[in-house]
Amino acid sequence: MNNLRKPSVNSNASQEGRRFSTAMKALSPGGPDQASARRPSNAGTPRVSTVTRGPSLIGLLASKRFAKKMGQRFKDRRGTRLNIPKEPTYRMEPHRKFDPKKAEAVVIEVLNDRLRNFKYNPKFCANFSKIISDEIKDKIKMLGFDRYKIVANVIIGQKKDVGVLVTSRCAWDDKLDNYVTYTFENEHIFCTACVYGVYSE
Repeated sequence: MNNLRKPSVNSNASQEGRRFSTAMKALSPGGPDQASARRPSNAGTPRVSTVTRGPSLIGLLASKRFAKKMGQRFKDRRGTRLNIPKEPTYRMEPHRKFDPKKAEAVVIEVLNDRLRNFKYNPKFCANFSKIISDEIKDKIKMLGFDRYKIVANVIIGQKKDVGVLVTSRCAWDDKLDNYVTYTFENEHIFCTACVYGVYSE
């Protein structure tokens, strides 16, 4: 008789609480599932609003233009050599000089291909001139003029009975450095491309 333990008050209270909760679930109109669904899970805890702002429309458009431009550049550079920085050789003359005829053929091909049916658009021309200049520069680098820095400048304007004069001035070596210029025209626009080949020792 002495070994028998008396049930504590706390255990009796917890058993009564469990019986009461099961009885309330059974008596609810929708059954125990509806009762548990109506009862809030975090009752008594303060609600914190988690409103997150998405990217702006201008940011989305800028990222889309950047991705399209980089995709085009990687597509054009497929199969080309990597541009690895070279050490100075102190060689005064290149093995292969900049050939203006081959460079001019590349400029004519790119401008005729890109601007054949192009109409003037002031918002689009600012970025399109950069894309054309990068494409000309990359294709001339593929010709293999070793140790030449290629600079391409493209200007696009609207044909509207207005004269335009494009000039340039450079400090370079007449024996080694050279340039190419070509102007494309159609019914709507004119485009002048200048490409400079500057030898770096």
